[in-house]
Amino acid sequence: MQRQICVAILKSVKNVFKIIHPYSYRLANSPMHRAFWFIGAVALLFTSVCTQAKEIRICYDKWVPYAYEGRGGAEGLSVDIVRTFMERAGHEVTFVSMPTARCQFSQRYGAVDGILLDDVAHAKSANLKISSDSLASRVTVAVVRSSFLASEYRGPESFDGASWLKVIGDQYPKAIADNPDMHAVEVGENAKGYEMLRRHHVDVVFADLASMRYDIGAQRDAMQFKVLHPALDVAEFYLSLGAETADILGDFNLAMAHGVESGELDNIYYRYLGFSRNGYARYIEHSDGAGTAENNSIEQ
Repeated sequence: MQRQICVAILKSVKNVFKIIHPYSYRLANSPMHRAFWFIGAVALLFTSVCTQAKEIRICYDKWVPYAYEGRGGAEGLSVDIVRTFMERAGHEVTFVSMPTARCQFSQRYGAVDGILLDDVAHAKSANLKISSDSLASRVTVAVVRSSFLASEYRGPESFDGASWLKVIGDQYPKAIADNPDMHAVEVGENAKGYEMLRRHHVDVVFADLASMRYDIGAQRDAMQFKVLHPALDVAEFYLSLGAETADILGDFNLAMAHGVESGELDNIYYRYLGFSRNGYARYIEHSDGAGTAENNSIEQ
């Protein structure tokens, strides 16, 4: 709120200056003249405070539809939420795109102030504060070749003995990452996962359902495969900031809460996903329940 308060006070001081200045020569050595200079000193003080306000630097990994590089810079549902409500709270924010592991490294050594989409486990281990509401939900589904019998799908245990694609630096549910009966094939961050699945280098690719729905490239790549339901896991991701910026995070949480009440947050959801925040929550619930790709539709 610091920046908003500064702007309001400085505008008021400026208006007072405009009114008093034409008469200042008549007020020499008068109480009004001393008040005039006192107001000037206050203005300088608040100008100094405002110029010290810090720009918040947020790091994100590409994750359609939540955060990605657009024509004008960072875009996406989560980017827009943070940008909108940080500005409402009086704070400027800039975004930089890097793989998750590099974001974590950069935050640790002070190159950035926070991580846009962080999980609770990492935030706790790094002593970071997280936003009061999540900014994205990762719905992990299994993508397999068309020869896989959907009737045999029973969740993670269906892939015992199978090889799966593990992109170095990406996060996976514990049921997958810690499964000793599955074989992880580790690849770099730019690996062509679906091509490896097509060529039988791996048996299954674990992907985020929302990305598959809204990322045109992912849609095209996955068309020749089966997406199994229900989802294997649903995990929430948050904005995380260092403990020294807890007051800024508090401002953001308050501004976002007002955005929920006013309907502004729903408008952002509609802009990127085509449905409201509650509709998004219902979509997540349906994806996590028993069903098929067809009946896991979004309720408007």
